[in-house]
Amino acid sequence: MTPLEYAVLLLVSLLMLVFFMYMFWRESLTRGREKPAEVYTVIRCGDGAERKRKYQEGDYVGKPAQECAGGVVVGIYKEAPQQ
Repeated sequence: MTPLEYAVLLLVSLLMLVFFMYMFWRESLTRGREKPAEVYTVIRCGDGAERKRKYQEGDYVGKPAQECAGGVVVGIYKEAPQQ
């Protein structure tokens, strides 16, 4: 190979390296801005009404809830924000 071919190969390799580094950097910036998912607890009252509140440490399905008369935790789920 001639010195010119080596220079072209080196230039192409450096351009590819810079491009991939930029793509990685850009992806890492967008990941940092994502909002964390919210965890909610669903409570069913004695009269059949359902309420939703933020998850509290110690919640589990079947746990009696104090928010309403005859309240029981019937579900726990996570809501991810729309992108």
